Amino acid sequence: MKIVIDHKKTVMLILIYIIVGIVAGIGAIVFQQLLSILNIYFMEGIVGYTDIQIVTGIRRFSLPWERPELRMWLIPVLAGAGGLITGLIVYGFAPEAAGHGTDEVIHAYHKKKGEVRFRVSLIKTIASAITLGSGGSGGKEGPIAQIGAGFGSFICTRILFYRKYRKEIMLAGMAAGIAAIFRAPLAGAIFAAEILHSDMEYDGRALIPAALASVVAYGVYALYFGFNPVFVVPAFSYQFALVHLVPFTVLGLLSAAFAIIFVRLFYFIRDVFKRVKIKPFLKPAIGGLLTGMVCIFFPEALGEGSFHLQRMIGGEIAFGALGLLVALKMLTTSFSIGSGGSGGIFGPSLFIGAALGGAFAGVYMLLVPGSEIPAVVFVLLGMVAFFAGAANAPISTVIIISEMTATFTLIVPFLWVSMFGYIFSQRWNIYEKQVPIRKNILETEN
Repeated sequence: MKIVIDHKKTVMLILIYIIVGIVAGIGAIVFQQLLSILNIYFMEGIVGYTDIQIVTGIRRFSLPWERPELRMWLIPVLAGAGGLITGLIVYGFAPEAAGHGTDEVIHAYHKKKGEVRFRVSLIKTIASAITLGSGGSGGKEGPIAQIGAGFGSFICTRILFYRKYRKEIMLAGMAAGIAAIFRAPLAGAIFAAEILHSDMEYDGRALIPAALASVVAYGVYALYFGFNPVFVVPAFSYQFALVHLVPFTVLGLLSAAFAIIFVRLFYFIRDVFKRVKIKPFLKPAIGGLLTGMVCIFFPEALGEGSFHLQRMIGGEIAFGALGLLVALKMLTTSFSIGSGGSGGIFGPSLFIGAALGGAFAGVYMLLVPGSEIPAVVFVLLGMVAFFAGAANAPISTVIIISEMTATFTLIVPFLWVSMFGYIFSQRWNIYEKQVPIRKNILETEN
């Protein structure tokens, strides 16, 4: 039987994937610059707080007035005001932009045939930048995922011939956004295929579109911000040995347990806010206020956390403080996003996992003096194990941390802890719209 390939249609599809990648890359640049500007004006210019990550590219920004003395008491005011503005924008124009975003893309794939309103992408970008820029705790992957997914869906709405490919094109957009903002093109593609289901099954149809769009988006973003990894890992000497699997297993199990705690806490607080009988747009303001009250005393738990995550990787935070930050970052993220604020979950999950890994390193080094395993290895392993468990995405997590930190030599321990993090927390995951693969197949057949 001869297979006929429509080369014209194939070329047009490839062009669409490339266009989606370009738009996702530009969207990631706009979001990152907007977030940096808000951090400069709000956190530096109003609070006087400078321990935040300012990502600069070709266009550089600086505070146009003299930075004030540190005024930590303003953090609750600023975070509460940011939450109020976010609530007004989100609930006034696109209520589905509330929360952590990636779930909406997953839901659109399973239940809406890949349809995502492009307006949601724009609102999500602005609202998330305000939430994070004013001190709210959240991540960057949610808005970026919706920017790419929304544009991919938008193209198929306008060009009816390609509507039957909308689900794959939408996923390509999500993958492209994540690949750009985290400078992880391979992980972006695999994440899009892996995140759809709570089982370890992949939608193979998504891989090729996602890979093409991811490479383009990564290239566009990196041309502006540079091709360096997201995090700088200090030089370390480490040689893997089988005996090291013992502490790695313990860390993997511990990460799974804390991933379950985080998921349950997040949705408990989300449900509490849902039951509160006030106008929906006021709830993110309350969440921001609560976040700010915590961060008066522990400012490391505010924002998207990249600055302090880099400090953890560099060994600049005491082991004892890391244990406390695990609980505080869970709490502030649940307040900020669970209340209806806008932002992602990936960044806070990496922060929590790194803090957990660093705290574990401190205990391990007390019990095993002269250990051959550097503390930074445990920090990185904690990042992998925790998010693999919280998101039910073990393979893409291994790859994304490897790409973000340029630590491909740790691929074996990364795989080991990710499997333990995933296996023992599989029933609980932060993306509640994921479905088991078998259930999805039966629904499709019916």
